[in-house]
Amino acid sequence: MARRFRLLRAIPLLLGLTSGCSAARSEAPDYARTPVLFVHGHGLSSADWQPLIGYLVSIGYPREYLHAVDIVPNTMANVPAATSVIAPAAAAHLAKANAAAQRGGYRGERSQRLDVVSHSMGALSGRWYAAKLHPERVRTWIAIAGANHGTNTVCRFTDEASREMCPAFATDSQTHALQVALNGTDGRWVDETPYGLGIDRPGVPRIPPDGTRSILYLTVRIEPDRWIQPERSALLDGAGGVPISVPGGVPAQETSPGNFLFQTPVGHDPLLRHRDLIRLIAAMLAARDRAAGGPPASRSSAAERHSGKSRSPF
Repeated sequence: MARRFRLLRAIPLLLGLTSGCSAARSEAPDYARTPVLFVHGHGLSSADWQPLIGYLVSIGYPREYLHAVDIVPNTMANVPAATSVIAPAAAAHLAKANAAAQRGGYRGERSQRLDVVSHSMGALSGRWYAAKLHPERVRTWIAIAGANHGTNTVCRFTDEASREMCPAFATDSQTHALQVALNGTDGRWVDETPYGLGIDRPGVPRIPPDGTRSILYLTVRIEPDRWIQPERSALLDGAGGVPISVPGGVPAQETSPGNFLFQTPVGHDPLLRHRDLIRLIAAMLAARDRAAGGPPASRSSAAERHSGKSRSPF
């Protein structure tokens, strides 16, 4: 949610984290992994994902498997962002990842699906892509401090994306069609996590996973969060469905299935650069690998390392 000038203050820390990753001994690229697409939040850019991308490379992700979109303008409304930015970026990313795997000598199956990691407002556009546009292409969807049910802190802004998010928990389908379509209203519930592996609350008209669509939905929130108000906006019904092993020393608690509270005091945007949050996201991605039938040996050893035995800087 930060405005563009905040990025200037983050540059020294970004440089320190990314240089630390490049100096660390990294795992050889593991082309059996799943490509990851990153979706930034309101006022931010693809640059905000560099610390997380650097860490994932250090534990064995091929660099070509990691792509962060740039939504321009970065206050674009969420459905256009999903259709005109995320959807074509996801298709191109899968093609490039498969081409890189072929060049790297990988002889396994081509990647048909990807993992989506989103932040803040990006949770809305990312979830629209996963739930409404191409659920068959999404394996895991993760929201970091996501405005899943909107947020009251953007009510002073006038751009269309802010109007979509204000107020939180909007119920008028005429004025807030995006929120109502994704989350429903009291008495008119919808499945917030369609094709999800988790269990929805009683009474929700569930859209279950099937042979081609199955998504692990996960959220991470902080409290207090000056940009997501109320903080419970980040929670999603029907999340989870796969056991998540929180790495040792990471201050995070699963408060309800698939919904995690990050317990270290940290700001909404600095959260993306926090080393413990980065380790938690890596563990979430690894959990879906295990649930898919067991990771290769290289992936298992990487999971053990980022639980506390890693040579990487985190």
